[in-house]
Amino acid sequence: MELVKYDNIENFVNENMNLILEKEWLNCLMVGNCLDGMKEKPNDWLLAKVTENSKTELIILYRKPWKLLLYSPTNNKSDELFEFTAKEIYKIDANLLGVNSEKEIGNKFAEYYCEISNLNFKTHKPLRILLLTNIEKANLNEELIFRKASISDKPILTKFIKTFYDDIGDKRYTNKEIEEKFDSYIKKEYYVIEDNGKIVSQTIFTRDLKKGKCISFVYTPEKERGKGYAYNLIYRVSKKALDEGAEYCVLYTDDGNPISNHVYEKIGYKRMVDCEDIEFYK
Repeated sequence: MELVKYDNIENFVNENMNLILEKEWLNCLMVGNCLDGMKEKPNDWLLAKVTENSKTELIILYRKPWKLLLYSPTNNKSDELFEFTAKEIYKIDANLLGVNSEKEIGNKFAEYYCEISNLNFKTHKPLRILLLTNIEKANLNEELIFRKASISDKPILTKFIKTFYDDIGDKRYTNKEIEEKFDSYIKKEYYVIEDNGKIVSQTIFTRDLKKGKCISFVYTPEKERGKGYAYNLIYRVSKKALDEGAEYCVLYTDDGNPISNHVYEKIGYKRMVDCEDIEFYK
């Protein structure tokens, strides 16, 4: 086996993007980062692949402060591959923040890497990738207003963003940083549902993809849950994407939340892969 390290994003993309795009829905994080990288031209990302007999067995992307991303185009989950990869990555970076990938792949890499580095690891969040290619018919509440978010929504939506992060246990952002997130989200496809003039649910098409749309930051305030708002919003935003030519919509859900998963399944989303966001710590 050999670890091939890239000095620039262009070479990495040219040699690996076709393989990554074979399962773009699975690799939406990696695709989004690659497209960002082609614009930003970073010089501090870890970009690599592991090959054996000229075949690419594993593709690797690491962009701090996020987790290491791994994808095996051959679906190789052997201990040999991940023991080798962990040793090679440790030589480059002995203090990885964690790994985000398919469940089995992530755990194998984490076990070998943490054994070498004397770190511990834990699952920050069990994730489920859901995919939509055909939408079910629905009887929607037409009195609810579906629209793009606007700059005038900033006071309420900054509260939504802050509470969203609080709910997932991520309280590192200051009020200024939350406002900066809103400013970046409003430049994307940021959608809301209104009921009687009041915003009751939000979502965003987050990452640029080639073939599909990635839905994220789905949030409904606690007191508004159970009223069908998230269902209405995700149905409409998904249908909009498919009607406008997207081959699919993809989203990550909390594997431990059966209520939200049921909502998505009613729309037509199918469970594809279990993933894990794994954190390393001393």
